[in-house]
Amino acid sequence: ALAGIAVVTMAGVTLWGDHDWDPLPDTDGTRLNSSAVGRFIHITDLHIDPNYTPGSTTYSQCHRKPPHSTKALASDKDGHRSTGRFGISEAKCDSPLALINATAEYLRSEWASSVDFVVWTGDSGRHDGDAEIPRTFDEIIEQNHIAADAMRRAFGDYGVPVVPNIGNNDISPHNELGAPGHKRARKTFRLLADAWAGMIPDDQLPTFLHGGYFARDIADYDLKASGDDETSKSQAKSSNPRTRRRGLTALSLNTIYWYRANAKVGGCAAEDSPGLAQLAWIRYQMRRARQRNRDLILLGHVVPSRDNYRPTCYHGYARTVTQMVPPPPTTSRESSSSSGSGIRKPLLRRMAKPKPSVDSADDLPRVHAQLFGHSNVDIWSFVGHEVEWLESTDPLATV
Repeated sequence: ALAGIAVVTMAGVTLWGDHDWDPLPDTDGTRLNSSAVGRFIHITDLHIDPNYTPGSTTYSQCHRKPPHSTKALASDKDGHRSTGRFGISEAKCDSPLALINATAEYLRSEWASSVDFVVWTGDSGRHDGDAEIPRTFDEIIEQNHIAADAMRRAFGDYGVPVVPNIGNNDISPHNELGAPGHKRARKTFRLLADAWAGMIPDDQLPTFLHGGYFARDIADYDLKASGDDETSKSQAKSSNPRTRRRGLTALSLNTIYWYRANAKVGGCAAEDSPGLAQLAWIRYQMRRARQRNRDLILLGHVVPSRDNYRPTCYHGYARTVTQMVPPPPTTSRESSSSSGSGIRKPLLRRMAKPKPSVDSADDLPRVHAQLFGHSNVDIWSFVGHEVEWLESTDPLATV
């Protein structure tokens, strides 16, 4: 992968029913089958750097050309390499504008006509690693404008909904975001909303301007009674034709309010905790999704884990979300020895029993996917009962 594009993932297909998985077909714009919820692209950690200079050295964060000759640089043994127009792999450099523009054009021409929605999980701002060019707040906002414009060029002609999200490099200072009502937090949310104009529903703008999270409906589809999915069977038999329709809603979460590195807020135990308020909002969205006959996709930037989240926030998130994870699949593919298939079952298993006082698990909407960025590698994370990170080369591993 070139520098800066940490993950641009064409995920597989999220299924309603038996949760069987199939490879993507040719990009002819057709569905895999009538059980498919939708196809999507996951884009994250673009880290756009307008200061990127082709021919510069990696030890300058790809900002300055070497004082010595190119020939001498090519024979340098310490790993300092010269950069190309579209970036350089495995270096501490961010994405040149040429790479962002080329990626947007490729997505427009090759994929935009055959996907249903796009998940964009933050960190469009460059890293602040060059002391000679310190990053500014205005620069972060401008880089989000650039990223949003690239999304519009790629997907706008096809009306594909793009769901944006806040990363820890989309705020200033890095990792620090005050509670709702804090002057800098209000300004950050307002200017990001301007940059992402058209991507946050109007009725969700007040929520985003307050806490940096929002919900967006992204797909509607027909139910198919198949397999052992009793819910699908019962709804398919209903005399009300409206019950044959189901929808998918994305919840764009502000993971910075749960992030250990954010010293501006505490955990999720205090009544005035912004992290606790967001957990309550998720539970509200769960109830609302059930009333509207919709399922959910959760997206955020910082991956949920005990290392990343404050303990009370992590446990609160795990208790909330594991109520909605679908039961394990029962297909023969479950026993596959491949890396991705071998860990598919424990990921989908309920890691914690839902509390009866919240809602009946049978009545809750399903979470078809939890999608995050930040880690710069394709991984599985076992929310609620993880033991270690598992890295996978399975192309479906980010679903």
